Amino acid sequence: MDSKLKMTGFFLLSLAWLGFAYQVGQSIPDQQLWFAVFATLLFGLPLYLATTYAVTVRKIHYANQFRNLGILHWLLTRRLLAYVGWLLWSITFAYLLLLYLGTAKTLEWFAFIMTVPVFAIVHAVFTPITAQEYKPYMAAHKTLIWARWATALVMAVFYVFLVRFIGGNHQYTSLAQAIEMSEKVDGASNSVLVLETTRLLGILEGFKNYALSSLHTLNDGLYLLLVFIGSLMLFYHIALAFSSFMLSIAEYRRVLGPIQDSDQPPRIPPRSLAIASAFITFFVLFIIVPTTIYLDGWLHASPKVVEHLRKSQNLAIDTVEMVENEYYKPGTIAQTAQAYLDIASELDASINELMKASDIGFQRMAANVDDYLDWYYSLTGEYARIAALATGVLEKQMIEKLESYLMKNNAFDPIQQSIDDALKKNQQLRTRYLERVDHILTENRVQPTTAQVDVTRYSPLDALKDPPSHSVIVNLENRLLLSGGAGAAGAVSGAIAGKVTAKVVGKGTIKLGAQALIKVTAGKAVSALGGAAAGAASGAAIGSVVPGAGTALGAAVGGVIGGIAVGVTVEKLLLMLEESFSREEFKRQILEAIEEARLEFNESLQPDI
Repeated sequence: MDSKLKMTGFFLLSLAWLGFAYQVGQSIPDQQLWFAVFATLLFGLPLYLATTYAVTVRKIHYANQFRNLGILHWLLTRRLLAYVGWLLWSITFAYLLLLYLGTAKTLEWFAFIMTVPVFAIVHAVFTPITAQEYKPYMAAHKTLIWARWATALVMAVFYVFLVRFIGGNHQYTSLAQAIEMSEKVDGASNSVLVLETTRLLGILEGFKNYALSSLHTLNDGLYLLLVFIGSLMLFYHIALAFSSFMLSIAEYRRVLGPIQDSDQPPRIPPRSLAIASAFITFFVLFIIVPTTIYLDGWLHASPKVVEHLRKSQNLAIDTVEMVENEYYKPGTIAQTAQAYLDIASELDASINELMKASDIGFQRMAANVDDYLDWYYSLTGEYARIAALATGVLEKQMIEKLESYLMKNNAFDPIQQSIDDALKKNQQLRTRYLERVDHILTENRVQPTTAQVDVTRYSPLDALKDPPSHSVIVNLENRLLLSGGAGAAGAVSGAIAGKVTAKVVGKGTIKLGAQALIKVTAGKAVSALGGAAAGAASGAAIGSVVPGAGTALGAAVGGVIGGIAVGVTVEKLLLMLEESFSREEFKRQILEAIEEARLEFNESLQPDI
């Protein structure tokens, strides 16, 4: 009965794990980065459990070889580095595997589902063999290892045969054509990391299709060998995840318990449970998640890096510009900008009063800088930036935040009234501009001839038809930095704040990318252990109130609290340290940008000669 119940649980958990990949993997390309991170952590948990258990059993085996406990015993029985290494590997491979399974074809899913009974059969064959000669826990470990590799070999051969001879025989003249014609994953996510990963999987899909479609030359045979090796690794990791469902929950106590050769795994000491929970909480919340977010932010802020990655694939790509959901010839957006320049050049207005009032407005703006820096060097500001990165709106939020602080107290109210006449004139010219934009877009609309397009520039249609007040436009529109609406409250303040913000961003003062990666230091990990110890003590106190398993549960809760508390404390200390070293320099650069904008504003108010 126990074996039947165990096998039923194995089938249900394995199929649920594949079902999770099928449903969630399809959704990731259209979701924000936080969704991909959360789904990957859940999906990768079986992989991590299987690897950590294997590491623990090997460490027990090493420990049994020693007669005396010395330095070699200590080195060979430590598990922390192995646990961290396999955590990183499990998350990385789980992310790729989740996206791949989510985009697989129906025929491929037949092979994935067949892996479940194949693993169960192979495991049943090896179990009595190992049970005759090994200790129970070692027999379970050996059986899982042999079952993984045997399942991976059988399914890799079956997979290649299935896709090659049953899935169709489309012929490709070249690898580039196969990549171009292969089904790609399209998504609407703001995450560059997610979209580039799905693009890479599309390239690998094309590589596989080409290798399986042509087996006539030596080179094609080499391609097939590479596909087989890739399939072997794919099914090995699927089997690795399945193997975690073959072990009982009690057997996993060895992972956190002491290195001990015993048939029954020892109970986990509350202190060990607290330290482990604190370390995992800290590592996930304060290292893995921020690192992933900052990597995506860095890619988003480094378009040249992404462009270089794409060009290195040597794919046939159409170069286009994109306005809303339509493709246009390169240079179309520049033509619309030039059309605005031509129309706006006719604008003429009085500027004498603006010259007198501008200095007062810039002085008010400079007085608002300290309030912005107080927010920037606060924990609220730090976590707001992390949240903005996770949702793909960091640049927009940072720019809007600085602009809002610079605009406080209606900094430029003294000159607002002076430009009403110019705004009214501009409204008339805007109508002429919209007619010109419609004509340009009609003439330049194109339809890409290849499956791959390189969008060199993008603009929403509204941005072209209603340019922001701080667009780079010559003559009076540029001089006044005006919004399109006549008499709009705060238009001047917002326009100039936008120009100052653009200067600050251009100088690299606001770090939109991977600045916080410096926080990933050994010091944080050491601090996490201290927080775990404190959390363990708190957890023990909590657990003492709850009978039975309360001590372990309380220790786990305390460990989590300790990990979070130390993480937040370290964040605050690092922010204070960063502020002490960089605040004055940051302030100086913002004030320099304000002064530059003031000089440019006053100079631009001079009439053309």
